[in-house]
Amino acid sequence: MSTFVLMRLLESAPRRYDMGIRLLSLGRSERLHARMAESVEAGERVLDVGCGTGSLALRCAQKGAEVTGIDSSPLMLDVASHKLAALDLGDKVDLIQMSAIDLDEKFEEGTFDVVVSSLMFSELSDDEQRFVLRECYALLRSGGRLLLADEVEPKSWWLRIPTRILRLPLVVITYILTQASTKAVADLDEKAADAGFTIQSVDRSMLGGLMLVVGAKDPED
Repeated sequence: MSTFVLMRLLESAPRRYDMGIRLLSLGRSERLHARMAESVEAGERVLDVGCGTGSLALRCAQKGAEVTGIDSSPLMLDVASHKLAALDLGDKVDLIQMSAIDLDEKFEEGTFDVVVSSLMFSELSDDEQRFVLRECYALLRSGGRLLLADEVEPKSWWLRIPTRILRLPLVVITYILTQASTKAVADLDEKAADAGFTIQSVDRSMLGGLMLVVGAKDPED
């Protein structure tokens, strides 16, 4: 969908990123983050994979969670740092510049109570998505939770056609400007299940092109 393709363009201007995403999604991004943060409890250890400018990490910190946010962009992390400092939440969030692909090298298994990620998996290849989901599963404690939101292919063929047509010009423009693009994630909930998660809920919005997956790690694992 156009909202998410434009993410790549906005990433070149991180300080305008939040406003751009808010406008392009008609406020849905904020409501999505609020919903994801609702299930986070005070004192829980939360990993935000692809934290960007820290909007979701900030909401989790406001709930009293101890948050670790990772992102590969130093510019985005700089914006996140300033936002957290302005709200006196810097001591609640540890920001780390790193790729999601390197999760297994940075953290020990069972470190976190909750893993969250918003609009990041659409930047990964299929193999990378599966790898990162397996690592997220390993990093969660037994009974830990996954909250994952991203752009997906609509189930209905009649919705896929217009969304793909709408995306095409923006994909081309984005590639010309950044040599990269986002891609709707195929079978996001199934990939999470394949990684070991018990899927608790799957919700779609924006003509079926945005999915929120809530999963849990087996208490016995």
